[in-house]
Amino acid sequence: MRTLAAGLVLAAVAAGCGGTSVTQAGLHAARDSGGAEPSVARVERVRLANGDAVDVVLVRAKFCAADGENGASIPSPGGGCGPNYAWFQVTPEDHKIGFSTFLPHGAVEAVAEARRSVSVLRTFSGIPGLLARCRIPRGGPRGGAIAGLCQSNALNTLQNGDTRAEFLEHWPLSRPHGFRNTSGWILTLDRRGHVRSLQTTGRTPPQLQR
Repeated sequence: MRTLAAGLVLAAVAAGCGGTSVTQAGLHAARDSGGAEPSVARVERVRLANGDAVDVVLVRAKFCAADGENGASIPSPGGGCGPNYAWFQVTPEDHKIGFSTFLPHGAVEAVAEARRSVSVLRTFSGIPGLLARCRIPRGGPRGGAIAGLCQSNALNTLQNGDTRAEFLEHWPLSRPHGFRNTSGWILTLDRRGHVRSLQTTGRTPPQLQR
């Protein structure tokens, strides 16, 4: 399969790293949110847009509709109980749960398959919907890197069964929100996970500048 050269750098730790208490906090939060038989799929240490460092715990569980500790009701995918993913921000200092997101069915799989298929996408976060600071390599003779914000997302499934995922970068970080450039890639995969198309979106990504 044809791949592109790798680029973007995102601070991450492998699943299970970041301390047992971090993963336990994520599992506890999943249970409080109606998740049965939870297991940790991935842990990433990132810096948020405001500069705060957090651990983000991606948990797979059989989620049922239930009210969590924060009073938010988490829906069950397709009705009833079923396996799916949610992620939880955990503060490194005291392991308190911050922001959390319940992911649409198939989102983690779509992003994971896209990252496996195209090497330039592998350094984006493997946790869909997580917006974090990143260092974006700049192509051309200037080289170096640009501070920005990066995010991976699963898009809608098409009628023919194809799935799409987008990988976006917002730069430079020195500009205020609303004044940054946005660029990235949209990848379409067929039912077997093969790349059907890859296109850029927004401005020319810094990695492709000459």
